[in-house]
Amino acid sequence: MKTLDCLKLYDNNNNLIIKYLDYIKLYRTEATTYTYASSLKNFYDYIAMHYDSVSYKIVNRKTLEGYIEYQVNKKLGSDIIHCRVMTIKNYFKYLVKNKMITTEIFFDIFDELKTPKIVVKNQLLIKANKTLLITKKINRGRFENERNIVMLFLMSNTGIRRKEVACIEVQNINLSNNTITIYKTKGDKPRVVSFSDAIKIKLIEYLKDRKMLLQKRNQKNNMLFIKTNGEALTINTISTIMHLISKKTNIKVTCHSLRRGFATDMAENGTDIYVISKMLGHQDINTTVSRYIYVLAGIVKEAMQNHPFSKQSTHSENIKNNIRQSDVMNILTNLSNQINEISTKLKA
Repeated sequence: MKTLDCLKLYDNNNNLIIKYLDYIKLYRTEATTYTYASSLKNFYDYIAMHYDSVSYKIVNRKTLEGYIEYQVNKKLGSDIIHCRVMTIKNYFKYLVKNKMITTEIFFDIFDELKTPKIVVKNQLLIKANKTLLITKKINRGRFENERNIVMLFLMSNTGIRRKEVACIEVQNINLSNNTITIYKTKGDKPRVVSFSDAIKIKLIEYLKDRKMLLQKRNQKNNMLFIKTNGEALTINTISTIMHLISKKTNIKVTCHSLRRGFATDMAENGTDIYVISKMLGHQDINTTVSRYIYVLAGIVKEAMQNHPFSKQSTHSENIKNNIRQSDVMNILTNLSNQINEISTKLKA
């Protein structure tokens, strides 16, 4: 049975979940709505297995804790469990809003509910210098190889997603100001990305080769990246290309690793996190911070060396073996005075 058909059976057959999904479609993407539907189905399937009723009315703190334990025992990742619990929580917020349950019941269920801690993994990323190394290992001359090189450079230089790469139309490229308008975005909101002059040169060469291939095949195609038969590259084909490049160059590369590499390069070169967020097409800056926190960690650590405490601790380390208690007090007093001076200047 399909997900939506199952969900119609839950919550006393009154289509509450379906109404909720219709409601979130107003401000969530189709993919996110589908994830919510799948998560709610998973939860209610668990309810159906362990309880006599499949209604929100039987859900309490113990139910949620049992559901979390059930998923942990199935060896599911902490990020998946967290996502599912947050989906249930958002659904119950909807129930509160529509006066199906009270605020007190909601807090009894979710207040300080513990879920497995999410571990931020040191995920694969391909920075610009590594992208250059990969392209040097690809044989030149053949159309498909030249296309793949341009595609690698473009993703590394702009941070665009796989789906966005597949949906670029030639007419959306503005070579006069080095920009591409991306229409098929994750949040369905168009955005403009910029590319460097070095990429522009590669892009112009590829567009010439692309035009010759289409003329030779007697075909027309609006999409930027095409196959040797003149057809447009699909999203799955792009992933397959990345897999083949990884095998041929012995360097693992994925579309998203290039996107992470772009974010890393921009952050390490001092770009503001808000600007990076907009460049990546994130609607919420917290998405950028949470997904690329490992990118920023080293930068934050280095920046903290500029703090007065860090400088003072270095000085203290050099004299720690022969200072007296009075010396410690003098150091702290001087440090306090320095901080006060800095604070006064900032307020002025």
